[in-house]
Amino acid sequence: MSRKSEEKSVRLYFRIISYLRPYIRHLAVILVFNFFFVIFNTISIWMVAPLLTTLFEANQTIVEQQMVPDEKAATDQGIFNLNDWLKQKLDKFFVRADKIETLKVLCLFILVAFFLKNATAYGIEWWFTFVEQRFIKDIRDDLYEHILWQPLSFFSKYQTGNLMSRITNDTNALNESIKNNFTKIIRDPLLIIIFLTLLISISWQLTLLASVVFPVTGILITKIGQSLKRKSRRVQERIADVTTVIQETITGVKVVKAFSMEKYENEKFRNTTLDHFKAVLRQMRLHRLSGPLSETLGISIMVGVLWFGGKLVLSGELLSSRDFISFIAILFSIMDPIKKLGQFNNDVQIALATGRRIINILDTPVAISDRPHAKIKDDFFSDIHYENVYFRYFDKGDLVLKDINLHIKKNQKFAIVGGSGAGKTTMVNLLPRFYEIDQGAIKIDSIDIRDLKLASLRRLMGIVTQDVILFNDTVANNIAYGMSNYPMEEIQRAAQLANAHEFIEQMPEGYQTMIGERGMRLSGGQRQRISIARAILKNPPILIFDEATSSLDSEAERLIQEAIENLMRDRTVLIIAHRLSSIMRSDKIIVLEEGKIIDEGTHEELIERSQRYNYLYKLQFAV
Repeated sequence: MSRKSEEKSVRLYFRIISYLRPYIRHLAVILVFNFFFVIFNTISIWMVAPLLTTLFEANQTIVEQQMVPDEKAATDQGIFNLNDWLKQKLDKFFVRADKIETLKVLCLFILVAFFLKNATAYGIEWWFTFVEQRFIKDIRDDLYEHILWQPLSFFSKYQTGNLMSRITNDTNALNESIKNNFTKIIRDPLLIIIFLTLLISISWQLTLLASVVFPVTGILITKIGQSLKRKSRRVQERIADVTTVIQETITGVKVVKAFSMEKYENEKFRNTTLDHFKAVLRQMRLHRLSGPLSETLGISIMVGVLWFGGKLVLSGELLSSRDFISFIAILFSIMDPIKKLGQFNNDVQIALATGRRIINILDTPVAISDRPHAKIKDDFFSDIHYENVYFRYFDKGDLVLKDINLHIKKNQKFAIVGGSGAGKTTMVNLLPRFYEIDQGAIKIDSIDIRDLKLASLRRLMGIVTQDVILFNDTVANNIAYGMSNYPMEEIQRAAQLANAHEFIEQMPEGYQTMIGERGMRLSGGQRQRISIARAILKNPPILIFDEATSSLDSEAERLIQEAIENLMRDRTVLIIAHRLSSIMRSDKIIVLEEGKIIDEGTHEELIERSQRYNYLYKLQFAV
């Protein structure tokens, strides 16, 4: 890995853990608990040697039997040795004239030490559960909010299932990595330092022999971690594929069934989950290798220490049996934090792989946002102007709209017709700034819409489309979307004007009936009338109808046309329609072709002079 790449990874990791900053006080409590855990854990291990020597040595006091000549000499010379100092303090506290009494005190102390160790471990888990869940909630909240503020062009770039996977699966994987790392980076280094200090104070020669394993293990774990980062990224990409297939299949289940494609979709899903399985298997095979590998190397070294040190103890050289027992107990204990710390790099690489996918979304700039001094506009007074507007969806793509010039007066009914792909929907989508224009300007009351706050701009408009979006909520809440505690009388009045009140009243729970995801429990005409009721309740001065009746039968179209007439009264209206019958009475009609306005006028004027309009008219009415 290059130095530049390493610097990027470090910045990315610190960016991720910056989400822990609001919980510094909680982390401080966890740090204190970790400190006491290390102390009590060390004591519980250290007490093994006094316990064994009490049970199995002859009937001298522990101090007398363990102080070999070299140790006495060191003590007499005044050279501080942590091992000797601890032994003296512990022996002074625990040793009794009767070995039974000594054993009783030792057993009681070990019981207390283990109890306190586990109590602090529980405290760590309890506090960290709060921190980790808030951490993951904060990231999810930021990710969701950032996605919501993105323009429509963003959603054409990312599949829905992919975004869902980043909010759910990626954040879960990131949480696991951070959770594991936090304990390792605080507790394990502290344990290693204390254990290593004790080992050196007992025998620096044996410690030097045992330390051979550390650099070897470190190199191997680093290599494994680098490969893990790549494999973790592939795992998250494959689970995103799985989520995408699920989302697309469930959303399009009517098409799946209409074409009897259950077997096809099932096979596609099985292949997608198989790819995910293979990616996970490769990742976990490598991830699980680091633990056994470091432990095997560690045990090999410890066996060597046992053999070498055991011979010296048996021959009466280097250190006493009590010290050797302490050394071996601590050496075995130090392997666990070393193994966990060895896996730290692996967890970091997993966190970087998943974190990068999340940060990439968070770092995607919101292409359409309020300008620094954007104004609030609460009403519409005179007109809408499109002035030399050009637009393309992609930076280097073809122009979709070219030199669009329009003047729409207040309360005017303005219709847009043209063939598929002419740019009709694109043109009206520019008015609420769903997309940003490339050139020119769109003005409301002579104010560039880019100088208005987005929220106030969009409050001026109501939009009714062919593809009605309803939510899995009650009828009333769908009509009063985003407006809590709205008077039921107003909701019912809006439904009546939309010709929806009658069928709503016949539903099992009336206005409190749940309508299912995307309103699937309703017919197309019923969904459309609820969306019109929503627009009526919003009461905007500007209305946009995008082929609102194109997919309905004649009866549903008649009811909705009546509802639209009710809604259009005293409002400025932009209508896109394939059916010319719905727009013939418009004040002005423009004919759009290949992104250009080729003619405009009333229905009668266009019948007289527009070849393209005449063609569309004759095509529909078979004149």
